[in-house]
Amino acid sequence: MPLFIVYNPVCGDKSATKFFKEHVVPLLDKADLKPESVQETQREGHAGELISTTLSTSHEEVTIVLGSGDGTLHEIVNELYGGGSRPEAKVKIVLVPCGTANALYSSLYPPSGPDAIQDVDYRLKALKSFIGGAASYVPLSFAVTTVSAAGAPNSNKPLVSSVVISTSLHAAILRDSEQLRDEHPGIERFKIAAQQNSDKWYNARAKLLPLPGGAPQIYDPKDGAFHDFKDTSGDGSAELEGPFAYFLSTVNVDRLEPAFNITPLSRQIKPPAGSCDVIIIRPLRDPSVSADSPEARQAFVPKLWAVLGGAYQEGSHVRLRYTKSGDVVTEGDGQLVVEYARCGGWRWIPDEADPGAHWLCSDGYVTGIGKGQTAESKIPPATEGNIVVCAS
Repeated sequence: MPLFIVYNPVCGDKSATKFFKEHVVPLLDKADLKPESVQETQREGHAGELISTTLSTSHEEVTIVLGSGDGTLHEIVNELYGGGSRPEAKVKIVLVPCGTANALYSSLYPPSGPDAIQDVDYRLKALKSFIGGAASYVPLSFAVTTVSAAGAPNSNKPLVSSVVISTSLHAAILRDSEQLRDEHPGIERFKIAAQQNSDKWYNARAKLLPLPGGAPQIYDPKDGAFHDFKDTSGDGSAELEGPFAYFLSTVNVDRLEPAFNITPLSRQIKPPAGSCDVIIIRPLRDPSVSADSPEARQAFVPKLWAVLGGAYQEGSHVRLRYTKSGDVVTEGDGQLVVEYARCGGWRWIPDEADPGAHWLCSDGYVTGIGKGQTAESKIPPATEGNIVVCAS
């Protein structure tokens, strides 16, 4: 089975070159595993080109030791599947986390603490499993997102995601955090960008698309189970009116950073094939908010922080409720602060008058939704392709 090494020297804190020379290559040498090539990416999109070229010359199973973050994997997935084709060879990926957040790796190998990613042994878990010959692999699910105008043929290349698709606050965070990368190469830049956007709401409508087996579902912490949405439209979807403070979906992962466990139920309650988990915050569900206003937005900020803080506390945000006066608590029968949905995808229809609602994030890649356009993200019923990732 051919073995290749590809790593991104500028992702995360730009330490991948040093880490591969000091740890990865020596481990493979010791195990007498000689790669066909060791390649450094040189520009955006280069990782996808390298893997595509590699697969074009091989029809057998290949293994790629990939030193990157989620963004570089996103480049590879989009190069291989974004055009609607798929490689003939099966691709086994052995991740070595070198990015900023490393959501997929942290989800496959839940860390013991927020600083685990700095530990050499933790970062080499997948590689050592591969070398030891006892590794197991999981297939990647994909979210395929298209941006198009109603009634118009879709001319945009779809975005294929293996971690996260988002709008609202999360998309704004990723958009603004890029300006902070040089000064703050770690995850602190995301927190700074979150503070800059914490008082913004996003005017849009959303439709949660049906699951392969029926209606979209909503989680109820009272019995710890998902239940069908009570009100669905003629096409089986659930329609949600904004404004939104947060709208984010994931596949393959339960966290976006080692300690930021935003969709914890994706691990606790196994999702069906062809589904994504969606986290939604709509401020007008707060009993103390009667209308959208600058004052209401500012007053809602601490409640938004309570949700995001709960994601850092083993996913406790999914249990938060409002009291009758609008306080946020963990007990009682009040409205849930977070709507945790499970569905076959979603459609985002931004208000044309709200420019902030016209941003979309796909695995860290941020793109705009044009005037008169909507974004639709769907999860194919089965993994379309044959990329598998080392998971133990």
